[in-house]
Order: sequence, then structure tokens, then C-alpha cells
Amino acid sequence: MSKKIKKYSDEERLSILEDYYSSGMSRGACVRKYGLCGNSLLIKCERMYASRKELLPFQSESSNDDDMANRSKDDYKKEIAELKKRNRDLEKALEFSRLETLARDLMIDKAEEYFDISIRKKSGAKQP
Repeated sequence: MSKKIKKYSDEERLSILEDYYSSGMSRGACVRKYGLCGNSLLIKCERMYASRKELLPFQSESSNDDDMANRSKDDYKKEIAELKKRNRDLEKALEFSRLETLARDLMIDKAEEYFDISIRKKSGAKQP
């Protein structure tokens, strides 16, 4: 029992590529969406139409280089301030997590001492 090979017209290929680039989905997602036989078909179509750029606006052409060149110093300063604030927030969360772990360890130590039992898992314990 063999699979029937589907032939795609130029319009279908261009439509698939246009959707692929405009949506930003992964190759795998595009293959599943259109029921293609695999990534190789999509890659082959990309190569085939790469020389005919007027047919399809490729994603690489609309990169963020232009956006970065048009940004002002104030935008960069604002972004840096936001990133510094996020960094401080993450450092606080990390310190809280460290303190929480320390408190948990102290609680386990006191429970082991008080009840005279071993609560922590031994490093060489066998898994059932």
C-alpha cells in the first residue's frame, strides 16, 4: 500500500510559504497544518522561490534592523531602566527562594532532632 504523492501548484506553494512567514509558526507546525510530507518540501519551496523575491515577502527581509536604527536614545534608556528593574525583581525572588530553602532545611533538621528519625532521603537509597 503506497501513499499517493500530491503535486502542489505554484499558487499553493506560494500560499503555504506566505502563511508560514506571516504567521511565524515553526516548520513542523506548518507541515502539520497543511499535511505536507515533511520539512524537506517546505525547505525546497523556500529555495525555489528565494530567487523570485518579488513573489513573496520573506521574513528575513523585514528584520528588526530598521526598527533598531529608528529608535531614539530615550527608548533605549527606558528599555535599560525596565531591564534593570526586572533584574532587581528577579534577584529579590532568587534571594527569597534561597531563604525559603534555608528555612525548610532548618525545619527538617529540627524535626529530625526532635522526633529522632531520618526525614531526608539518603543519597544511596534504592529506588523501588
